[in-house]
Amino acid sequence: MIDNRYKLISKKYKDFFWPTLAMTMANNMALFVDSVLVSTFVGVERMPAVQLCFPIVAFVNMVYWMLGIGGSLLASNLIADHEKDKANRIFTVSMISVVVFGIAVAVFGTLFMPGISTILCKDETFLGDVRDYGSVLVCGMPLLCFIMTLSYFSRADGSPKTGFWAVVISNCVNLGMDIVLIKVCGMGVRGAALATVIGYVFGVLFMLRYLRSEKRQMRFTNPFRGGFFSDLKNISLKGIPTASSQFYIMLKTQILNTMISANVGAVGLQIYSIYSNSLFLVYIIFIGTAQTLSPIVSVYAHEGDYDRARYVLKRSVKTAIGGGAGIGLLFAVFPQIILFLYGIKDPGVIMACESGIRMFVFSYPGLAFFYIMSYYFQAIKKQRLAAVMTALEGLVFPVGFMAVLAPMFKMTGVWAAIIAADTMASVVIIVYLVLSEKKHCKEGAQSFLLPSVQSPDRFEFTVKMNVPDSVRLSAEAQAWVNERLNQIISVKTCLALEEMLTGIVGVNRSSPEEVVDVVLRREDRCVVISMRDMGETFNPTIVEKGREQEFDNIAALNKIAASIEYDRSIGMNRTMIRISDEK
Repeated sequence: MIDNRYKLISKKYKDFFWPTLAMTMANNMALFVDSVLVSTFVGVERMPAVQLCFPIVAFVNMVYWMLGIGGSLLASNLIADHEKDKANRIFTVSMISVVVFGIAVAVFGTLFMPGISTILCKDETFLGDVRDYGSVLVCGMPLLCFIMTLSYFSRADGSPKTGFWAVVISNCVNLGMDIVLIKVCGMGVRGAALATVIGYVFGVLFMLRYLRSEKRQMRFTNPFRGGFFSDLKNISLKGIPTASSQFYIMLKTQILNTMISANVGAVGLQIYSIYSNSLFLVYIIFIGTAQTLSPIVSVYAHEGDYDRARYVLKRSVKTAIGGGAGIGLLFAVFPQIILFLYGIKDPGVIMACESGIRMFVFSYPGLAFFYIMSYYFQAIKKQRLAAVMTALEGLVFPVGFMAVLAPMFKMTGVWAAIIAADTMASVVIIVYLVLSEKKHCKEGAQSFLLPSVQSPDRFEFTVKMNVPDSVRLSAEAQAWVNERLNQIISVKTCLALEEMLTGIVGVNRSSPEEVVDVVLRREDRCVVISMRDMGETFNPTIVEKGREQEFDNIAALNKIAASIEYDRSIGMNRTMIRISDEK
């Protein structure tokens, strides 16, 4: 049974979680499917070409994460502050910038692929396949940037299923075209890359539905009205901590590929490629959960609702670690699943892969905890901390441990280095949190870097969709205000709450299970009332034509309140009413 206090945020979490998880699954499946089908139809010995081209994808991911995640978090906060024009400008700057970047990658990647392929691959065995796969793959980067960046904004706009369906369609088309182009047409790795690009085309076509929707809040506007480059800087700073993980993955992948090739040989690189591509299955849980957390925690922490922000964090940690443990147990008991998918038949490779997969599952809890905490740090505006931890987990620890352990223990050292890197990153985070709480224990209780003691100038409650509860809790709020300000403001607060809550209840008679979260904040000589709900919209700033008499509450509210603002933030109705002893 969920406490009513967390009922609304729990529902929003579920509303975001499944589409985000599915979108992450579909997005991560692209390279995984390519690697599996190349291995199945062309031969496992040519499959490393897909893994060797991963730094290209990681580089592009880094930029669209920076602009998409950074921009959507900024826009969410601006909408929460009722600054819709600024949110639209951030949306426009992000979308223009990411598309221009994607076009640049396609053009320069095509022109310089022969040189890029020699950087990505030092082994002549795979060089031709890397060049063939990469030269086609870069042509789809503008489309990938558009789909994923717009997906982040649509999710922040309360439409998480839009991006999910775009990526699902993209990957279904990719799967079908893989079979046609690789198996039927015999195009090999080039066909795998072309299938991915064709899938992106269909994903873009679906995303255009969101741009044509009348319900979406984020609109294109003049990007130069507030300073294009200053907005781009703010977006980048917001998104860099999370996006930098892709930069480190790009460097780490390139460095580790070289180290493994030098210390273990081509067979070792083949085994590592199987592991790396199968890891996309685990990332579905970790990244999907982290990206569910990100916009919700960002908005609630920004508004000072630290308790609910921590609720989302704890729920995300449990979900990621639990999901990772489930997949880890499956792989530990049945490592043959991965080997079957890749069609591995060499006894030596089978034995090495089975032992490696069973060892690596021990890194899942640490990896899960790291991903959740890195997104959490960014959401609560601890960008520097997020950047440091991402650098340690993404580059410093894995390269350092690999440099020491791989030459000594060969393939066993490779697995041990990966486990040690992910575990050490989580240990560092836990130690930091413990030391931070001890450091701030004299200043006031702190939990997960957020205050754990509610401000005396804050009063909150959750009310069910019924009039008696609304009236009772409005009276409690009146008493709270009367103790801190004066009778005039307290009476106005009570009346405003009653009018607003009965209005919300009135339009949600068919959904009595819905709840409204109400927060009162004392600010100088006034009270600010914030309300959130996920029911039918009751907008106190407008009266729909033909329903004037039904919304008599609105006329009363506008006489009582000094100001009223309504907007939708992360798909919730949000109303802010300011009460003072003046009109």
